[in-house]
Amino acid sequence: MSFLSLTGCLAGIVRTDNDVTVVLGLDVSLTCFYEAQEEEKVTQVVWSKKVLTGQNMQVAILNPEFGAHITKEYDGRVKEKSPLKPQDGTIFLKNVVQADEGVYHCRVYTFPKGTFEAEVVLKVLVPPLPTLNPGHPLVEGEGLTLAASCTAEGNPAPSLTWETEVPGKNTSHTYSHARSASVTSEFSVVPTRNMHRKPLTCVVSHPVFQQEKRITYVLEVEYLADVTIQGHEHWFVGKDDAALKCVCEGHPTPTYTWSR
Repeated sequence: MSFLSLTGCLAGIVRTDNDVTVVLGLDVSLTCFYEAQEEEKVTQVVWSKKVLTGQNMQVAILNPEFGAHITKEYDGRVKEKSPLKPQDGTIFLKNVVQADEGVYHCRVYTFPKGTFEAEVVLKVLVPPLPTLNPGHPLVEGEGLTLAASCTAEGNPAPSLTWETEVPGKNTSHTYSHARSASVTSEFSVVPTRNMHRKPLTCVVSHPVFQQEKRITYVLEVEYLADVTIQGHEHWFVGKDDAALKCVCEGHPTPTYTWSR
């Protein structure tokens, strides 16, 4: 999203986009256009970026007579419009990285009216790469247990939610970094056999995504049902092929041993 900025007086107006948003790794244009009046001449346009010290670091000089000069730090990544026009100081920034985020200044030098300046705030969106990690083994009869955790880091901070028919408790933690933020969401359950083989989906939302991203994990619950012995109900003395059957449902599949 961008907003038109108008800076100047009777000598003219500097037009630019106040706020520019770009996705990490893509290219972006920084607009700077000056509307000169009669008998007024644009002699030079200078781009600079505000650094952490509060000072401005030069990015590019656009001179209609001598051409464009790109500073060493931006060589190969900043390009002027071709052909270069005095009133259009737009530049293109290629393969944007997180360090490119910040405040840029476009200063227009005119004769005889002097200099005029406009500001552009560049915001770099970092798409998150979500991961889902299984929690502790789920065993029926145990208390509240971590079933899975989902983590995503981006700029701005992503939003994490859970989709499942399984009842549980969700807790989230956000950790801020220099140019991004990571979010970890944990989903805990009180394990029961009814949860076995039920899906648990982490849903990640972010301004970069046209659609939400989903990661699904299938729950595995260890449980053991009551043991029953069948086949002895109609036994009688002298019966042939008398057999007993031990029945027990569980996960993982139970093993059987007999003793007398």
